[in-house]
Amino acid sequence: MKRFISALALSMILTIVGCGSESPDSQFPRGVTADSIKIGSHTDLSGVLAMWGVPMTNGLRQRFDELAEAGGVHGRTIDFVVEDSQYQLPLAVKATNKLINLDEIFAMIGAMGTPHNNAVFETMFAANVPSLFPLTAAVSMYEPLHPMKFSFFVSYRDQIRGGMKYLIDKHGYEKVCVQSLATDYGAEVAKGFEQSVEENGLDVVYEGRHKASDIDFTGTVTSIKNSGCELLVLGPIIKDTIQLYTAARNAGWEGTVMANMVPYLPEIPMAADGAMDGLYAAAPFFVPDFSAAIEDEWVSAWHANYVRKYNEEPAAQSVIGYVMADLLIQSLEAVGPDVTIEKVLGALEGIDRYDNPFGGPTISFSPQKHMGGDSLNLYQARDGKWVTVAESVPY
Repeated sequence: MKRFISALALSMILTIVGCGSESPDSQFPRGVTADSIKIGSHTDLSGVLAMWGVPMTNGLRQRFDELAEAGGVHGRTIDFVVEDSQYQLPLAVKATNKLINLDEIFAMIGAMGTPHNNAVFETMFAANVPSLFPLTAAVSMYEPLHPMKFSFFVSYRDQIRGGMKYLIDKHGYEKVCVQSLATDYGAEVAKGFEQSVEENGLDVVYEGRHKASDIDFTGTVTSIKNSGCELLVLGPIIKDTIQLYTAARNAGWEGTVMANMVPYLPEIPMAADGAMDGLYAAAPFFVPDFSAAIEDEWVSAWHANYVRKYNEEPAAQSVIGYVMADLLIQSLEAVGPDVTIEKVLGALEGIDRYDNPFGGPTISFSPQKHMGGDSLNLYQARDGKWVTVAESVPY
């Protein structure tokens, strides 16, 4: 009797999942029609991280709109549905349920937030909806290896490891320290720091954590200065990056300071009237300087189209979103008109050294590698701009 009930329960689960993965017209998978493919996303469009969510959504949409103007991919355009999570976990869960059960999306792309994505993976994968390129560089976006998890970014952890290794090899630092947020993100930065310490035989002279609400870093900087630290690794966001760095320089501490991709935004080197000069950032992507003359004809045309479409300058996230959409489109082109989740993900695994049209590290996937970045670039703030110090930095 128990065996019968178990078999019946399994049959019901498979039936539910199977139904969820097909559209009402059973000749197509769920979210696919003869002339469109429905792609979903949840991100912050009106909350504390809208400065990330809005431009990234714009970049995604610009590429999808270009596809429509060109006639689609094998005759299908992208029906892009975006829900505003306001960077709140309950709203992200609610948005995911809507996108899966009401909108019946084919795939999720560019969803924002580490806890927000972790909270909905089980629901998504049970419905045969893959996670493509979430807007977070958390390790959990691609580890452990899962057929439906694909990350765009080298992890926060490995950005720290790669950047530290480069600077240590170049300058011979031995005494290192770290100051990071007391969050899951900060913990990943600290993990990369700890691994680098072990790999390079370094001496840890200070470790600190702070809250996002902290604004006074006088005591922190005093401890760092007195520790003899030669290389400070930061794991903050935006405001606290500026506060920590300027406090250290105002206190007369002249050691090297390095962060990961989070502060790699045009606003950072321009902040504090040039006082951010010297800060390093290791990131798995490159953002052109749109405020200067653009020599590359394609990038120049892309910039003009973006400004015309959205009546504002593109941000780093605009560039990232555009490339994410292009990676999906390349996979759809590769599988032909007979679109299935399995074929699209297989085509994605076949992308090898994708040459980013904006520049920066190449992107590759494989059945064993579901994190795209092949390497890192190391940047430094100089005269109000980010300058590329090193390319193809391994991690």
